[in-house]
Amino acid sequence: MTDAIIDVIIPIWNRPDETRNCLVTLIKHTPGARFIMVDCGSERDTERLLQELADSLDDRALLMRDDSNIGFVPAANRGFESSEAPYLALVRNTSLVSPNWLEPLLAYAQEHPEAGILLPCLDPGEECSVTTELERGSFAAMVIARELYRRIGGLDEGMDGGVWCLKDYTRRANAQGFITVQVPTPVVRHQEEVRLGSEQRRRETQQRSIALFRERWGVGGSYILHVPKGIEVELLGEKLQWLVKGARHDDSFTVLLPASLNQAAQQAGLGRLHEHVTLVPLPRLAWDGMKKRLFDKIVSQKPGTTPVTAVDGIPFPWSERYLSFSELCERIKARYQ
Repeated sequence: MTDAIIDVIIPIWNRPDETRNCLVTLIKHTPGARFIMVDCGSERDTERLLQELADSLDDRALLMRDDSNIGFVPAANRGFESSEAPYLALVRNTSLVSPNWLEPLLAYAQEHPEAGILLPCLDPGEECSVTTELERGSFAAMVIARELYRRIGGLDEGMDGGVWCLKDYTRRANAQGFITVQVPTPVVRHQEEVRLGSEQRRRETQQRSIALFRERWGVGGSYILHVPKGIEVELLGEKLQWLVKGARHDDSFTVLLPASLNQAAQQAGLGRLHEHVTLVPLPRLAWDGMKKRLFDKIVSQKPGTTPVTAVDGIPFPWSERYLSFSELCERIKARYQ
């Protein structure tokens, strides 16, 4: 048993220069951590590097070896199984962390026990100025709470080792009452994964993973809501919480609302509750035809999108066929049963 607050798992297969840079910055900028390096049959120069670093770290390091490249996800799971700390981090060996990258994540996790998977700001990556719930983690860098790992275990090795594996892990976390969030932090820079194997084999693996994911979790819907004038920001916040519940089940929502209400929502911290709940302000002085064109453009980009009136009893202005907000809530509740 160690006294480290976090175990950082780094699966490694060759790339000695990137690996050295990754580990040096991790060791420098992650005090109080233990480093679990999982070597997947690397060549001699990488193997020698890992042994030197492990020796220098003494009990702050655990070096595990396999004779062959077992793959990133199986290597990550091996590292998870050897972890003992209250938090686990998974970092790809091409990522470069910045000073204080971890502290905001641990602080948020300790204040919000429902946050089971936490991501730092990533480069390349989406805008990251406010805490936002996400549909999946990232193999570039993420932190996992011990309690979540205790309940759901490791990553599914039968999936693609990429997006769908990560989406599945978040859905398993959601089923246990945990969420995935990205917290504003100093940036972690990373390189895109080097894809191995033939294009056909990767495509077959992805198709199999998509089919497995949809068999387990179903297929989400796309909705566009219209919020009329006169709605208070508090009521909007209550409605957005329903949309967040739907987004956790792969639904996506675009919310058209008056510009003044959008401004109030942003000030109240409602602008980025979930990456799949998007607020779109309607132009202040636009005539109705311009607003309809905005609606038509959004719907054309997402075929099959269902209009929803955000207030029961008020018709949707640009479509004769639409759901009431109560009907939408019933759909969302049905996904949780």
